[in-house]
Amino acid sequence: MQPVKTLISMVAVAAVSLGLSGCINQTQEVDHYRDILHANPQPMPRKVPHLLTLAGALHMANDNNESLAIAGENYLQALIAKDRAFANFFPTVSLAPTDYQRHGFNETQFPPGFGNLFQTHYFDTPLAATLNVNILRDSTAISAAGSYTGVQKSLLLNLQSDLLLETAQTYYAVLSAQRSVKVLQRTLTVQRATVASELRKLRAGIALRLSVLQDEADEARTQVQLTNAENLVERSRATLAYLIGVNSLNHARLVNLFRPPAHIPTLEALDRVALARREDLRADQDAVAVAEKGVTVAMAEYFPSVSIDFDTFLYKESFPSDSWWNGLFTVNFPIFEGGMIYNDVRKAYSKLRQAMLEEEMLRRKIHEQVRIALSDWVTSRELVRDTRTEMHAARAAFLQARHSYRVGLATNLDVITAQDRYLSANLTYQQAKYTTCVDMLNLLRESGRLTYASIAQLAHQQAELVAMKDQTHNTKPVVRHVAVK
Repeated sequence: MQPVKTLISMVAVAAVSLGLSGCINQTQEVDHYRDILHANPQPMPRKVPHLLTLAGALHMANDNNESLAIAGENYLQALIAKDRAFANFFPTVSLAPTDYQRHGFNETQFPPGFGNLFQTHYFDTPLAATLNVNILRDSTAISAAGSYTGVQKSLLLNLQSDLLLETAQTYYAVLSAQRSVKVLQRTLTVQRATVASELRKLRAGIALRLSVLQDEADEARTQVQLTNAENLVERSRATLAYLIGVNSLNHARLVNLFRPPAHIPTLEALDRVALARREDLRADQDAVAVAEKGVTVAMAEYFPSVSIDFDTFLYKESFPSDSWWNGLFTVNFPIFEGGMIYNDVRKAYSKLRQAMLEEEMLRRKIHEQVRIALSDWVTSRELVRDTRTEMHAARAAFLQARHSYRVGLATNLDVITAQDRYLSANLTYQQAKYTTCVDMLNLLRESGRLTYASIAQLAHQQAELVAMKDQTHNTKPVVRHVAVK
């Protein structure tokens, strides 16, 4: 009866262990990295609003994009690895029930009663506890695991900044393509009217067939540009939908409510900010700390390790029945291991040098990226001014060529050439305006300031602009300078 009770107890312990392992709160696990990202802890309805602002698109990307969740799981696994390293200081306890069965002992060749010295059946339930620790190695491993969680956290935040920038770039790619479509549509309307006018003149005998053919060719070329621009709009909207975690933007309207600040810090100040706030640099710094502790862990293999084994019985029938526990304490001193520890130390030092070189290379890379981003933004501002001047001049030249053609002082080819220049200058100007916004966001990214806090501030200010627009019922977007700290 006692073995049955012991077996039932063993099954109960196993059931409890399985129950504990199966009662993991998945929501709390995910919250470990959702809190860092400031993302919604629970899945939210992925519905695109009718008016999708830049801040709204960034929020949706932060909440819904699976790449952040995948990187977040890496951070969670690093936390688990840290807890697992701490578990080395706890003993492992196990049950190993034993049911021993044997045929009866043949006593014909032995003195009578000799077989009673050997058991033919017994049931034992031993409980074993084992602990094997190297104090220096294991404690340093816990510290290294903690530093590695810092690496994964910084990589997660760095990926968040990259995703926000990519989403913003795609957002403005949609706006730029849509603006190009509108310009080309207006141009195409004018060209069609010109072709119709030239056809009427041709039928009246006051125009050349060559002029009509030139206008039709110009109209066809603009139609090709319009088709390509419309395709670019669809492709860009599809990419934006993918980035923000929805299947389609449907009929959501995008509007540009972001205006880069007129003044920014100096290059030296931006360098200092970037070195202090770039998450990828923090990840490399933590990686150096992990590598340094890896050297200590490798060298700690030269230190002795301690093993403690303790065995007892919950139930026992085997001989001797009065022996219910035993213990073993072992200290292991490594004397000769064929150079394994020596080469582990060499490898650890190599990883340390590698991590230090990667950190130094990234520091220089950050200086380069900040300089390029600042130069791009300054250049884009100058291009807006220059392309605006070019557009106005090209428009004046087009109007003058059209007037000269009407009074017979210019040819139809002169008008078409001037119109093409005006169209090209207009498209370039419209694209340059959006490029300025993208370059400012890229500068924020390279200086480590494109974070959730910045898009939260941007969302608040853009919400005020939308509210002002709704109150005034003005169809023209109300904009103001939005400064991102």
